[in-house]
Amino acid sequence: MQRVFAPIEGSIVLLSTEDAHHLSDVVRLKVGEELEDVWQGKPYLCRVSSLAPLRIDVIAPIAEKREPANKICLAWSLLKGDKNDLIVEKGTELGVSLFLPFLSERTVVKASAEDNRLQRLKKIAKSSAQQCRRQIIPEVAPYQSFSQILSFHADRRILAYEAMSGQSETLGRLLDSLTSKETILFAVGPEGGFSPREAEEAEREGFSFISLGQRILRAETAALFGAALIGSKSDELALSDSVDNK
Repeated sequence: MQRVFAPIEGSIVLLSTEDAHHLSDVVRLKVGEELEDVWQGKPYLCRVSSLAPLRIDVIAPIAEKREPANKICLAWSLLKGDKNDLIVEKGTELGVSLFLPFLSERTVVKASAEDNRLQRLKKIAKSSAQQCRRQIIPEVAPYQSFSQILSFHADRRILAYEAMSGQSETLGRLLDSLTSKETILFAVGPEGGFSPREAEEAEREGFSFISLGQRILRAETAALFGAALIGSKSDELALSDSVDNK
């Protein structure tokens, strides 16, 4: 079933021009067809009542919980090509709530505030959230500096750094003590990895260093592998909380 994210006024869904065009001209909804709208994190069952103009009426709220038990923040150094698209698309499916693209010492690509690449990532986050039936659209933050990542507040701040594997533990083991509602920041470097200076700064700022295994992963693989492990653990906690509250 089609899902949109739009405000509700009374019992009517207030679609943006872009969403109205998509539903009318791309999806080609018909009168009487049902869809879902998410407003303020809550999903509602809706029905198309007219096409010209397009009007969608709210029928009833939907009882569902699809969000992880934790706020997952994924920070990655901006990559070449369409790898950033992949991170946002799949990261959204895996439960990431906040994407923090940043520029580090070894970042190869050039970027400027609010460039086309960033706008594209925001659109991908929205379309992926609709596809996988999220209850929020993950935020894609403006490009960050590495110092901004180091000062980001989170209950757990984790950095993948293969050069310090002897001083780090696995991400899975680190997540054994995770509890619901903790905010997690997981950071991975660019194609060339973090520089030793950046790693030292992160260590001084209290980041936990983790290993992602015995093989060296590509930057985009590392980002999604970490997001998958964190998302899986967080989903387990959400399921456990749901059972306990029954």
